Amino acid sequence: MPDSLLALDMPSLAMLGPAVAIVAFSAVFRGFTGFGFAVIAVPLLSLALPPLLAVAVSAGLQLLGGLMDVRSVAPHCHWSSVRWLAAGALLASPLGTLLLAWLPPDIARLVLAAACGVAVAALAAGVGFRGLPGRAATVATGALAGLFNGLAAMPGPPALAYYLATPLSTVQVRASLMVFFLFASTLSFTSLVLIGAVGGRELLLVLAGMPLMLGGSRIGAALFRRAGGAHRGISLATLAVVAVVTAARGLSGLFGGP
Repeated sequence: MPDSLLALDMPSLAMLGPAVAIVAFSAVFRGFTGFGFAVIAVPLLSLALPPLLAVAVSAGLQLLGGLMDVRSVAPHCHWSSVRWLAAGALLASPLGTLLLAWLPPDIARLVLAAACGVAVAALAAGVGFRGLPGRAATVATGALAGLFNGLAAMPGPPALAYYLATPLSTVQVRASLMVFFLFASTLSFTSLVLIGAVGGRELLLVLAGMPLMLGGSRIGAALFRRAGGAHRGISLATLAVVAVVTAARGLSGLFGGP
């Protein structure tokens, strides 16, 4: 057995089966919505694994998945907004990574649950712009996404709220989110490498999860083509459940529960 696998403690080994199911489900969700992999995978994986490990694996898988899909979605991407979002994320992502390394695990779980809650609020609010926001607002949104990205490999809530409020089409929103998340995952994974959070164990888990990422994303994309814009309610319900479960786990740990 590889040394990197032996480095996992026994509870983590016992959770490899559920972890496989979590990665597969998250990949389908990503292919379906364009945004959902880290928002689903990080909180659920953090229930079984240390949050730093969950973030590292999710960031690596999201990076590889983005590289896999960028050619197909690039023609539909709204590049102008993605560039300014990326500029803001570049500034704030390292700060989020430092916070992740510093926070206790249960506090990190509560932060992840809060990020999911923000995503639920963004989907439910339905606030819209008459036109695209200006550069300053876009960079500020990117900075907030970068903070979440470094903390949880989860830039989705701020970026999702931004794009749902624009008049862009569903296809443009999905494509723009996927391109932005490729950039964000590159930042997140690089930051994790620099702080020493990525080693042989993390790389092995990322490579092991890649077939699940590939297959799940393809299934999700096929479902998106069939469902069109009818996936909003499914996204909202799924994110709400993830937020509640993750918050309960964090609170249980803080107050001495099982």
